[in-house]
Amino acid sequence: MRRIFTADESGLTRATLRWGERERKWIRVERGIYLEGGDPPSKLDLARARVLAARTIARGTLAGVLHGLDSVTLGRKQTCEDLLLPSQVTTVGGVPCADGLTTLVDLAGLLSDTKWEHALESTLRKRLTWVTTLEAALPELSSARTPGTKRMRRVLALRPPGAAPTESLLETLMVQLARDIPGLPPPVRQFTVYDARGEFVARVDLCWPQLGLFIELDGQHHPGQPVYDARRETAVVAATGWLVGRFTWYEVVQIPKTTVRRLTALVDQAGRRPLPQSA
Repeated sequence: MRRIFTADESGLTRATLRWGERERKWIRVERGIYLEGGDPPSKLDLARARVLAARTIARGTLAGVLHGLDSVTLGRKQTCEDLLLPSQVTTVGGVPCADGLTTLVDLAGLLSDTKWEHALESTLRKRLTWVTTLEAALPELSSARTPGTKRMRRVLALRPPGAAPTESLLETLMVQLARDIPGLPPPVRQFTVYDARGEFVARVDLCWPQLGLFIELDGQHHPGQPVYDARRETAVVAATGWLVGRFTWYEVVQIPKTTVRRLTALVDQAGRRPLPQSA
């Protein structure tokens, strides 16, 4: 993210600031607000500049983008009128920004259940807040009739107690797809597999130990990643005797109905097999 600064905080003279503009070392994006580098500002850069110029706090979708939350894009709701305590404000991308909990509450009134769950899991993954903190805030939010409170309750109710955050947006999407299979319980996330000697084998993305089935998800590959994944998958099967299903980003995102059918077939097949004793 490009550095953004105010003329006051820079300590530079007007002459120096004008010189920097001519030399394309920075550009002025608002009165008294400068952006490092000579490239045109992005929508995010302009939104950050408006926050600094107005001496306000990034909220809503802007805060979500600044925090790097999954499935959040810049929208109209970038600031709010209600005041925040100092403990609810942090600095992200060079601008004052609502903290993780406040941002999630704001987004609950703006996003769908599906996308808010994406944002929730990434907030938990980044340790910007915790499920217990969210749950503790719900009674006060309900009393204040805060928009999105019912959405928060619905989505939080879907999370198994004590479940770890998903490790990626792809994993969140797969958890959501699995709910389309009637009677299938939520998968266990980041399950640790040990061999017969009690030695660590691997952690699998998602699994159903009661069925003897685990799922591996293929995101963006690095050199050598497919070979590593294949070896790890073989080691898990050898240690557990479980069935394995592997799904790509394309399958989960672009052809979700086909992916649900594939997962349903795997669940049915696992249900017909005797559960391996090693599991």
